[in-house]
Amino acid sequence: MFKKILLNIYYNSTDFKRKLFNFTIPNFFCKNLIEKGSSIYLQKTYITGNGKVEIGDKCSFGYNLGGFHRGGSIEFQSRYSNSFIKIGDNVATNNNIFICAANRVEIGDDTLIGQNVTFIDSEAHGIHPSKRRELGEIGEIIIGKNVWIGNNVTILKNTYIGNNSIIAAGAVVKGSFGENVIIGGIPARIIKTIEI
Repeated sequence: MFKKILLNIYYNSTDFKRKLFNFTIPNFFCKNLIEKGSSIYLQKTYITGNGKVEIGDKCSFGYNLGGFHRGGSIEFQSRYSNSFIKIGDNVATNNNIFICAANRVEIGDDTLIGQNVTFIDSEAHGIHPSKRRELGEIGEIIIGKNVWIGNNVTILKNTYIGNNSIIAAGAVVKGSFGENVIIGGIPARIIKTIEI
C-alpha cells in the first residue's frame, strides 16, 4: 500500500521527483522554464541559457536501463534571450540528449528520441577565418509529430522533418523532409517511404 502511494506521488509530483530521486533540473527556480504538465526525468537534466524552454505534458527524459545513464546528462540550452525550445506532449528520450537553440527548436508530440542525439540550430562559429570566434549563421529546427529519431543522430540548422518519419541511427540531417519517410546517411537522404 505504501509503495503504491509513493509511486503515485512520484508520477504526479515533479518537485518530489527532483528532490528525492535527484534527477534534477539544477536551475530549479529558472523562470524561463514552462512545464505544461507532469513529466518524468530519469536522467539528470539541465536547463541552461537565457531563453525559454517549454515542455509539454507526459514527457519522459532519460532511461535508467539505457546506455551511459549514470555518467551522462540531458541538456536543453536555449542560449539567448530570444531563443526558444518547445517540446510537445508525450515525447520520450533515451539518455544524453543535447538541444542547443540560438533561435528555435521544436519537437512535435509523440516523438521518440534515441540516445546521444544532438540538435543545433546554428553554426557555432563563423565560416570566414576572421570570424571564427563569432557565432555563425542561425536557423531553426522543426520536428513533426510522431517522429522516431535513432541513436547517435545529429540534426543541424534549417531542418524540417514531417510527421511520422524515421531518422536512422547515425544520420547527420539538414534540409526539408516530408511526412512518412525513412531518412538516413551522411548527409541524410530519403531511403524509403513508409506506406500508410
